[in-house]
Amino acid sequence: MRRIVLLATNICLLLISACTDATLGNYTSRPHGTVSIAYLKSLARAESTLITDDISIEGYVVANDLFGEYYKSIVISDSSGGIEISIDMRRTAVEFPISARVVVHCAGLALGNHGGQLTLGAMPEREYAVDRIAATDVNRYMLIDKENPVAIEPVHIAPPDLSPAMIGNYVKIENLSFTHDAHLTWCDCDPTTGKYITTKRTAYDEHNNAIAVRTIAQCDYRSEEIPSGRGSLFGIVEYFNGEYSLRIVNHGIVF
Repeated sequence: MRRIVLLATNICLLLISACTDATLGNYTSRPHGTVSIAYLKSLARAESTLITDDISIEGYVVANDLFGEYYKSIVISDSSGGIEISIDMRRTAVEFPISARVVVHCAGLALGNHGGQLTLGAMPEREYAVDRIAATDVNRYMLIDKENPVAIEPVHIAPPDLSPAMIGNYVKIENLSFTHDAHLTWCDCDPTTGKYITTKRTAYDEHNNAIAVRTIAQCDYRSEEIPSGRGSLFGIVEYFNGEYSLRIVNHGIVF
């Protein structure tokens, strides 16, 4: 009986130790269990990095295709930051509503580095840094909890605050003005085809610090006029080859 008690005690101590290590982020060279999104992103070593460690991330949805702002992808966020997840699925807003909890089992997935912007998806088969996770594999890699939503508050920043640590984060930038682009549409049209194309506009804060605002062609409000005056934008910080930009999410335009 004494041996059984000692064995049970040792098991409990091991479990407590494991939970403590996970909480504090004291990972070994081969981590396992739940890690932060920031830690997962630190594993990227090349254009495409296969994740072989038995790790998971947990976060809440801050961006999907509710307004067409993200096409076949979502962004989830935890207290350490956010990351885009590429999924071969239309209407991600139905399967991954804003504020839903998502657990991603990462072993077998890949981190793609596209000009400094990291995306989680499937290991690529051809020329891309990462492929989309097949819709049939979503349940294999992801647990979606729609019953216990948690609204993630944006990080309040100004354009000079942009840094590598902010890439993928859900943010709010206040007191912006589209000085030269007001009354243009969010997306331009291709003069040859007449179709909308992904477009960058420029906003300025009260100190004339600029930030590019990128709107993809699939966005529902691509043909709307950009407002005049000053206001706030809610979006995801993006980065490509040395340039930071903001992608508005959830139609977060308050002017």
